[in-house]
Amino acid sequence: MIAFPLLVAVLLALPQNAQGPAGGTSPNACVTCHEQLPATTAAGHSFQDWRASPHGRAGATCDKCHGGNPDAADRPAAHRDVYSSRESRSKVYYTRIPATCGSCHQQELGFFTESRHYTRLVTSGRGPNCVTCHGSMAIQVLSPPDLEATCSACHNPEQRAPSPAPVAARYLLVLLGQVEFGIRVTEALAAKTPEPSMRQAATRYLRQAGNSMQRVREGWHSFDLGLVEAMLLQTADAARRADSSLAGGAKR
Repeated sequence: MIAFPLLVAVLLALPQNAQGPAGGTSPNACVTCHEQLPATTAAGHSFQDWRASPHGRAGATCDKCHGGNPDAADRPAAHRDVYSSRESRSKVYYTRIPATCGSCHQQELGFFTESRHYTRLVTSGRGPNCVTCHGSMAIQVLSPPDLEATCSACHNPEQRAPSPAPVAARYLLVLLGQVEFGIRVTEALAAKTPEPSMRQAATRYLRQAGNSMQRVREGWHSFDLGLVEAMLLQTADAARRADSSLAGGAKR
């Protein structure tokens, strides 16, 4: 039996896209103008931050988050409907950020809007939003220690939020990394397996594990740790079956 690794934590990596930063061949006025501006801007991030981010590589240009007209030739027209993030009508206003991000990340938004975090955000303006964990450019996914520290800012006795939650969330993120690592190892082994029937069985279970892992990533945004754990264990089971099939011991 090939050992299924359970002791290696691997951080999540945001998906990347090879598409050009402008998202196509047509010039984008936001891009052509802002790439000439100073490194630091009032928005709290620079053009270079965007260029190096997953959003930049995927072609999600400034107008997708901030509004404006990327086809306009003059500044007033280009900045029409672009407002300060401190204004409630801005697309990047604190309580509107989930809807703005959710225009592309629809599955994540669906889980998040069912969470207590979202309820607190829209009722009091004090709950977390996408930027809390991912930054304004979605340039980060919190490591397990950083996740615990971030959650503990609210989940503590003074704030009267469940204080064990940060530790439990950290444990699940470590476990997620372990399962993800196991999937990658098994994929590599399957690719080198000469026996077709074993390789096909492993590929079938790996496909199940991959689909399930995607749901785990999306479901994480519900912040329902019990749900995430159940989904993650289901993913791990499919990954173990793939691993076992390479040794000829899978139950089909």
